Amino acid sequence: MPKESLKDKLEGNELDLSLNNLDTVPVKDLAAIPKATRLDLSCNQLTSLPDNFPSLTHLVKIDLSKNRLTELPENFGNLQNLQHLDLLGNQLVLLPISFYKLTKLKWLDLKDNPLQADLRKIAGDCLDENQCKKCATQVLKYLRDCNSELERLKQKKLKEEREEKKRLQAQEEAEKEKVRQERKQKKNANKKKKDDTTAKEDVYSPVKKPETKTISNGNGKSATRPKNTGTKSGMSWFSILALFFAVFGIIIGSLYTVCQENKNELCEQYWKPAETETRVFLANMKTNSQELMKRSSETLSGYYDKYMGKKTTEQKKSQEDSGTKTTENTEKPGKKERAHT
Repeated sequence: MPKESLKDKLEGNELDLSLNNLDTVPVKDLAAIPKATRLDLSCNQLTSLPDNFPSLTHLVKIDLSKNRLTELPENFGNLQNLQHLDLLGNQLVLLPISFYKLTKLKWLDLKDNPLQADLRKIAGDCLDENQCKKCATQVLKYLRDCNSELERLKQKKLKEEREEKKRLQAQEEAEKEKVRQERKQKKNANKKKKDDTTAKEDVYSPVKKPETKTISNGNGKSATRPKNTGTKSGMSWFSILALFFAVFGIIIGSLYTVCQENKNELCEQYWKPAETETRVFLANMKTNSQELMKRSSETLSGYYDKYMGKKTTEQKKSQEDSGTKTTENTEKPGKKERAHT
């Protein structure tokens, strides 16, 4: 509707838009006329109000009677300056909860609406001025109580949701802790099993102590020394040395045989020096062996005289002492006999 035509319908602070077959409310055009604090939209074809209708907060009186409204906007309570509201002859069943915010509302008519039973009982008949005023007071109180109950239920639901969330978190933590404990127990069990296996291996496979050999040092005391474990190594070196000599002998024998059969310049050139060197080597080996045997015999004789000889001397001395005592014991009876005689 053009703004000019709206101004034509304005009389003082009342704007009359009744009987215009309106199926929607020109909210923007109405907002441009803040002077119009009383709005008459009765006897039109309105089935609903725009969501921005509560933005017309300058309105003090609204007449919406004899339309086909089935509901009001949820934010209808934003019309906090509203004092007079006529909803006669619509199709309203419920009022929005925000309706309780209309604290300045003094007059309300809800006749001829298919209201819910509780709301219809609270609203009353609205047959006169006093009943409409009472209707406004009781409906506001009823919706205020409904809002409080809804808030209580909302808070209760939020509390239950928080408790449920905490319960789920605690359950999740308990499951995680259970998994951690199971892993820990499994780890400890594996460790214990490993330790038991190691202990059994230690029992059935004791560590071998080095073999010792007891020797006497000639003072009546015995001493222990580790048994020689280098025999195998010594035998290995001896085998290598023997093999070397065997190979060396084979080579010399082969050269000798060849040179006996073929006395040529090559044999004369290499055999003679090799034969001479071999004879010298063998002679040196014989001399060194004899000298080594001699030194070994002298060393053994020295050890024998040092340890075994001392023991033999002590044994002889002990035998002499025993013999002397025996002689003394034998002479004593003879003396006694002569003394007796």
